[in-house]
Amino acid sequence: MSTVTEEIKARVDLVELIGRTVELKRVGAYYRGLCPFHAEKTPSFYVRPQAQSWHCFGCNKSGTAFDWLMEREHLEFGEALRTLAALTGVSLPERRDPEAEDQARRLYTILERAQTFYSGFLWGAAGARAREYLQKRGLSDEALQLFGLGYAPSGNALLRYLEKDGFSEQELQAAGVTGVTEDEGRPYDFFRDRVLFPIRDAQGRTIAFGARALDDAVGPKYLNSRDTLLFHKQETLFAFDLARKPMARERQVVIVEGYMDAAMAHQHGYRNVVATLGTAITDRHLRLLRRHVDEIVLALDPDAAGEAASRRAYLVAEQTLRTGMLPVVAPSRRQQRYAADSSVSLRVMSLPDGKDPDELIRSDPTAWPALVRAATPVIDFVLQRLEARHDLTTARGKAAAADEVADVLAGVANPIEQDSYTNEVAIRLKVEPEAVRRLLRARRQPSRSPHTPAGPQPTALRGDAHDDYLLALLMRLHTQRDAASTVPTDLEFILPESRALYNALGGEIPPELEPYAERARARVALVERLSTRELLSRVEETRLWIKKELIERRKMEISAVIRALGDDGDDAEERRLTGQLIELARGMAAIDQQLLPDRESAGTR
Repeated sequence: MSTVTEEIKARVDLVELIGRTVELKRVGAYYRGLCPFHAEKTPSFYVRPQAQSWHCFGCNKSGTAFDWLMEREHLEFGEALRTLAALTGVSLPERRDPEAEDQARRLYTILERAQTFYSGFLWGAAGARAREYLQKRGLSDEALQLFGLGYAPSGNALLRYLEKDGFSEQELQAAGVTGVTEDEGRPYDFFRDRVLFPIRDAQGRTIAFGARALDDAVGPKYLNSRDTLLFHKQETLFAFDLARKPMARERQVVIVEGYMDAAMAHQHGYRNVVATLGTAITDRHLRLLRRHVDEIVLALDPDAAGEAASRRAYLVAEQTLRTGMLPVVAPSRRQQRYAADSSVSLRVMSLPDGKDPDELIRSDPTAWPALVRAATPVIDFVLQRLEARHDLTTARGKAAAADEVADVLAGVANPIEQDSYTNEVAIRLKVEPEAVRRLLRARRQPSRSPHTPAGPQPTALRGDAHDDYLLALLMRLHTQRDAASTVPTDLEFILPESRALYNALGGEIPPELEPYAERARARVALVERLSTRELLSRVEETRLWIKKELIERRKMEISAVIRALGDDGDDAEERRLTGQLIELARGMAAIDQQLLPDRESAGTR
């Protein structure tokens, strides 16, 4: 982290900053209050002045003063940096890399002038056909101006226009507004005879363009700028700059597939709508949105591709939006499991009559709010379409349907909810509920260390038996002179609370971590008679079991994504993911080889 950000963190009074909007009460060396990011009656939000950080053990959000402003005020990092610099009196350097800053500034200028050029053509005589097309699509003049739409004429008019301003061919290519012919290497306008949708960043600066052909026979129908220094398609959302504040107020965002879908929604006053740029929803899209909203609604086209995109988005969301693991009540520790907890819910909107959002809003704008409210959880969406996707009269079809729905069902943390859905799946497939439960158990079967304690686990807190046992070993080592210095430095834990507790060993345990410490202390009796050598051996072995558990979880996540790709998926993406599975399998084999001596010795005892 840079010296400037460290200086800002050292100067800022985090208690005063957060105390402007959250009522905080002192608890020892910490301050506690009700979390502003989720509804709660018992305070679980802590501010740590000495560490200049905050954390909520209810929703698991945490961070520094920068994260606070980004989460609470919905600012980008640069905005938060400037706000805190002004608050603390820290001077920001004008440029961190003069050459890179100048390059970026020139690219922004090229794209700004290109947008002005295209807009001028749209409203001039040459843009009559483009205006007519947009009017037929139902866009008003106000909407055209709001989004800064333009028209790219045929030929190389933009190239000649920008070269007169002193921009080089290399700069124009770097900005994505020109291309080069393969045969002679001559530059040409990248967009020709198309309607142009400026793609803007969070600050409203044009960073790329999306282009729609005026003639449906011309391919491709939609054409985006190439990825550039300023633009990365898989992490950018169309209309995000306009939707940022409305969706933060409503704590909800609706994701559609096309420029027209988003533009039509904004035109009719539905300002919390953004669109992907012809790509699947990615983890970077979700990370961009999660700071602003509590709910994401997918309003994807009502076709097979849209349904597949919804299921794949759910699998991506399962990994990206999770905040931790919640315990699910079980009759015994052996049956105890943990399900992913998420601070952002994901729902799917059902679009009637096979209409996409653009067509739907044009035909009946008043229907949109009700459809958003009626959006269903992803699992309901999947269940409703099982019969249409699979032949449920055959064993093969039932197995495929069960495999598909199990990925979604496994992510339902509430045990009553999951049991209800399990019964519904069984009814739809005409099988016994226990068969569905066996499938779910097989999906989540954890690794088990021979030294993992078998006692019951509390269900009021998130927990992990491997973590608790490792912490008990480390607590015992901390009581032995010079033993702690021999502990491996690359320890991993399943839960962030366990990591935080490990870092606090030997010092003051934060009060919010005390319940986790108590659970670990309860296991110290299991290891107190072990010698230092045996303790270190158990630490190494438990570290490997935790590493194996983490690898297994990652393998399950990747396998779920590969299954979601299906037969019509991206072959290159599937190969990449399969390669990751192979590497993880090698890592698992290496761990098994390390654990093998312990297993063999355990068998002789």
